[in-house]
Amino acid sequence: MGSKGNGSDLGGMLDGVRKEVRGAVRDAQKAVSEAKSQVAGIGPLIDEVVRTVTDVDTIKALADTTRLSILRALSRDRVPKSAKELAEELGEPQTKLYRHLKVLLEAGLIEVAETRVVSGIVETKYRAAQSSVTIDPSEHPDETREVMSRIISDNIGDYTRRFLRHLETEEYPADPEAAKSHGMLMNLSATLPPEVAEDFQRRMQALVKEFDDYPRDPDGVRIEGMVTWFTPSGPGARGGRPGPES
Repeated sequence: MGSKGNGSDLGGMLDGVRKEVRGAVRDAQKAVSEAKSQVAGIGPLIDEVVRTVTDVDTIKALADTTRLSILRALSRDRVPKSAKELAEELGEPQTKLYRHLKVLLEAGLIEVAETRVVSGIVETKYRAAQSSVTIDPSEHPDETREVMSRIISDNIGDYTRRFLRHLETEEYPADPEAAKSHGMLMNLSATLPPEVAEDFQRRMQALVKEFDDYPRDPDGVRIEGMVTWFTPSGPGARGGRPGPES
């Protein structure tokens, strides 16, 4: 009799464990589904919005290392983040970010994605208001020249740090062709007929636009890149535009 009772108790315990496991699996599946829905829900919004900034105030709002870092963090994986999450990702004090988040909100560069109460405190999550930002300072060249230099310098510096960190940590295949899929650096310099240079630049811009227009896949391969282009001018630039007279 005692043996039968012990068997029943053991069976009941196992049934209870199975129920708990099934419940935990259901909870995990629900969490994954909600996370995927969250990414899918914000993806189309961000994918479709490419913003061109022309006004001085918004350009100046971007001319800050911390604000650019926040915008990159919210644009990179396109998942809403709180000030706490941004602070952890950027290695910055959380209190320092609030002022910068306010400036970005007022400039319309980020927006509130959701708010919720956590331990009695209202937590706000933010997301980028666009997939990418194009800056056109041509309407205010004198007022934005110094600001644009800071923005360009910050972006090149950020990309350089991430690229070098990738080189230091990535294990590249021995095959040179296979290694190209992990990363590469190309440096171009040539004197070309003006019409050829203009055509090449147009095709390069079209290729970048094609890249921007691809639908984002949270489970896909992440690609980081930076494209720059300039035409030197002045006495030392062979074939370039004439420089200012001295």
